Amino acid sequence: MKNIAAILVVLALVGGVLYGTLGKDKETEQAQTTPAPTKASQQAAPVKTGNQPSTAAPAKPKAPSSTKAASEKKIGVREGNLAPDFTLDTLDGKTMRLSALRGKTVIVNLWATWCPPCRAEIPDMVAFYEEARKNNVEILAVNLTETESSVPNVRRFAEGMKMQFPILLDKKSKVADMYEATVIPTSFIIDEDGVIRKVVTGPMNQKTMRELIGKAK
Repeated sequence: MKNIAAILVVLALVGGVLYGTLGKDKETEQAQTTPAPTKASQQAAPVKTGNQPSTAAPAKPKAPSSTKAASEKKIGVREGNLAPDFTLDTLDGKTMRLSALRGKTVIVNLWATWCPPCRAEIPDMVAFYEEARKNNVEILAVNLTETESSVPNVRRFAEGMKMQFPILLDKKSKVADMYEATVIPTSFIIDEDGVIRKVVTGPMNQKTMRELIGKAK
């Protein structure tokens, strides 16, 4: 009987050792098979919902419009300057202001009836205007009226040359002085924002007018 009891005690001790060893092995196996969190998963932010405030950068402000940019330019009579504004009476009794033509490409042409190069240029300008007026182009023919013999003489000349574009009367050479005209004809090609794109001294032909207007648009 004592021998049986001793055997049972030995078996119990052996079983306990085996159980402990197996338990440790199982825990080791579980620890080895459970993956460690990756670096990326540790840094990932939670997905934002519509109720959470956005951390997106604000949209960049819109670039200034060309009109605003033009208004910030220096007023002057050089290429790249904002053309000086003026108001003059026309040959047909109206009043015209240069700045009222913003949105159109404009040729400001300083001329006189007694000027041979001006007289030579006008037929080309008349022919050019017939097509250009349909494409948002205007011509302001600023006559140096102070140098003319009379306004009726200017009218007869304009009618004879069939000048359909506005003829402005610079009776006191206000615009001639403002635009520093020392020779005529002198033309200023002005874009839709009122900026001088080209200054031409001397007569132009139709081809030159088309090219300069095309570049100014």
